[in-house]
Amino acid sequence: MKLLLRTLRAPIAACLLLASGVLLAASPEPGDERVAALQSAYTRAVTPGEQADLYRPLFASVLQRVQRSYATEVDLSALAVAILGVLEPLTPGTGDPAQVFSNSINAALRTLDPYSRYLNARSYGDARSDSSGSFVGLGLEVEASDGVVRVVAPMSGSPAARAGVQAGDLILRVDDQSLLGVPLADAIARMRGQPGTPVALTIRRPGAGNEITVALTRETIRRQPLRWSMEGDVLVLRLGTFSGAVTSALQQAISEATTGGAPRGVVLDLRGNPGGLLREAVTTADIFLSQGEIVSLRGRTPSNQRSWQADAAELLAGVRLVVLIDRRSASASELVAAALQDNQRATVMGQRSFGKGTVQTTFTLGEEVNGALKLTTSLYHAPSGRSVQKTGVTPDIELVVPSQPQASRGDDDSRQVLPETRQPRLPSMQVEQGRCAALHKASDPALSCALAYLQAGDMDLFLAKLAGQQP
Repeated sequence: MKLLLRTLRAPIAACLLLASGVLLAASPEPGDERVAALQSAYTRAVTPGEQADLYRPLFASVLQRVQRSYATEVDLSALAVAILGVLEPLTPGTGDPAQVFSNSINAALRTLDPYSRYLNARSYGDARSDSSGSFVGLGLEVEASDGVVRVVAPMSGSPAARAGVQAGDLILRVDDQSLLGVPLADAIARMRGQPGTPVALTIRRPGAGNEITVALTRETIRRQPLRWSMEGDVLVLRLGTFSGAVTSALQQAISEATTGGAPRGVVLDLRGNPGGLLREAVTTADIFLSQGEIVSLRGRTPSNQRSWQADAAELLAGVRLVVLIDRRSASASELVAAALQDNQRATVMGQRSFGKGTVQTTFTLGEEVNGALKLTTSLYHAPSGRSVQKTGVTPDIELVVPSQPQASRGDDDSRQVLPETRQPRLPSMQVEQGRCAALHKASDPALSCALAYLQAGDMDLFLAKLAGQQP
């Protein structure tokens, strides 16, 4: 079985490290009654034919891969029971082989954690496209919300943005297919397709009453992982994802921004960044570090244990750095924030982050047509040894937004992959972010606070100015 993808992303999916492995046995081992029972139930449930023959041997491959690579010990008997719970109630000889296999395997994997899942050939291809920084679709960032799909934000200039799709919209149907209860990855796959093909989204807009249908045409969407600007003498780097060549884009932006000299400060804006490539997160943190540990991976097997150290080369050495995070900063972005915080290289500002500290690796199931298995294989730990799983990264300066609802940080992720987690530490201080605009006017209140803090020079002066006291 070929090891292809290593992922650090949530709540929507992708992160890559290439390696090689061996193909697991495609047939049950002698005496393996569990696999035989699964294959028998599957054969009874699905329509006979070549497709049924294609998927039947994969039950053994799935169980063996989970046993070898999952982050913790797994009760394979319980996993088999979960698969049988889907197969046995089905009307004999009527099920679509691919769909039955996918549904039964994913039902079992959901008992382990929210991030492990089976990817059919189409979803697997989409995942690889996502990791390259481009994909064919509508240009939407979405998340699961109460059994439906909620729009987090349309991408600028995308088909969705041009059609007027808005953040907060609930996508109820794609063409005539309901998304109610559909796994997020499957819902995203339905919105993908070939360039130039039409698709209709049925949307409910909070406060608008009736459902509306929006007609769109799929396009190749190229993500822009980085946007940068100079706010006076402060360099603002906005990283929306860690998919694609993020590190080289950062290096290029810093080179262009420092042509006339080093900035007074830097803001690394990771708000809303759901994660992406592990290697890009590590090298991004390394850009701002000259020594110390960046992150360590801890898994059940030696192959899933590793740590990374910063090299001596550092860009913008000595320049003060603020990292902005919020409740949607997840996974790879939490890795970067924690690394810079623990090495005392940056002041972290914003709201406590999402809290996804697990790493997923994607294994092909033999031929590409068989799809792939995405498994949680390890947890990552910050240089201090803390895990952000469930607790998130606590900012040094918490920016308080009055009346803002509490967002989920994955607290339902309490299954066996998770160790006992410590209570999150408290922020050093809290600041009502709306007060910062009086000190520095920026495009949004949180950025105003980051710029005001850098201009003040230190924490005491920043607080004094907020209190209206002149030093």
